[in-house]
This record gives sequence, C-alpha cells and structure tokens, in this order.
Amino acid sequence: MSRWFRAVAGWLRASGRRGQLGIAAVLVVLVVGVVGVLVAGGGDPDILWGGGTSAAPADEPVLESGGESEPGQRDDAPDPTGPVGSPPPYVQPFAEQPGAKPRGARPSPTAGVEIAEGTDGCDHAYGDRDVCVPWRFPDGVTDRCGWLRERGFEPLKITGGRDRHGLDRNDDGTACGAGD
Repeated sequence: MSRWFRAVAGWLRASGRRGQLGIAAVLVVLVVGVVGVLVAGGGDPDILWGGGTSAAPADEPVLESGGESEPGQRDDAPDPTGPVGSPPPYVQPFAEQPGAKPRGARPSPTAGVEIAEGTDGCDHAYGDRDVCVPWRFPDGVTDRCGWLRERGFEPLKITGGRDRHGLDRNDDGTACGAGD
C-alpha cells in the first residue's frame, strides 16, 4: 500500500464512528454533486457567458445537433467577430511600459558545460554517447557482462579511457567482448 493510503486508513481508524460518518456524508454529497453536474449540463447547446448572455450570435439561430448550416458557410470555420457579449481582450501589464525596447540578440555561449560524471546515472566511458551503462549496478549482480547482455547490450568499445567496472578483462579495448 502507498503511504497516503496507510495514513488515511490510520486516521479513519483513530477518528471514531462520528468522524467516519461525517466523511461518508461528505463523499456522498460530492458524488451526488458530480452526477448532478453531469446530468444537468449534458446536452444544452445554449452556452452562457458570465453575464447570462448566450454565446451564440444574436442574429443567428442556435443549431440543434445534426442540423444543417446556412449555405456557403462551413461548420468548422471560426466566427471572425467572436460571440456576442464576449469579454474584451486582456492586455498584459508589461506591454504598457512606455519607452521599453526589446533586447538585442546575445551571442551564443562558446564554452561547454561541465557536468560531473555519473550525474545521469550512466557511465558513458563505454560505447557511443547514447549508451547508458549503469553507474552503479543493482545489488546482487555478480556477472555484469551477463546482466548487460540480458538487456540487449552488445560488446562495447571503451571510449572514456578507463574501465571503471572492469568489463574488459583481456585489455583489448572492448568491454564484454570475446574473451572477457
């Protein structure tokens, strides 16, 4: 069980009969409320804005589902004027700063970023850049090459200049290859 479930179960046991009945009543009210919203708001084509006005344009009738649209008008075409009673567009406050000018382009950084080895959990001294030999093998793994083979790894060229895991026993530059 997860920790939160155990915590809730322990709290319910400790809260007594009265607390359990209160929680059950709250859950029943929530379920009834959700079902009521789903039933009441299910198929009404008249969507209302905050002021109680219809979202449909006043001069056009609201089409029932499956109804025909006017000739020459696409059903999926957006209304360029927007619905009647729509709120005005919101202008972000930073756009009203007088005299503010956009910054010019900055040069790209040329220096590389130094990231400590093993940060991503991979030892990248084996194979290509996209190969992830685990930095730490799982507990109990004695045959590391066998563990890698079971997961689809083929013999890996040692590219990092070191064999931290000791996977190249014959020193031929290939980890978990023939003779290792």
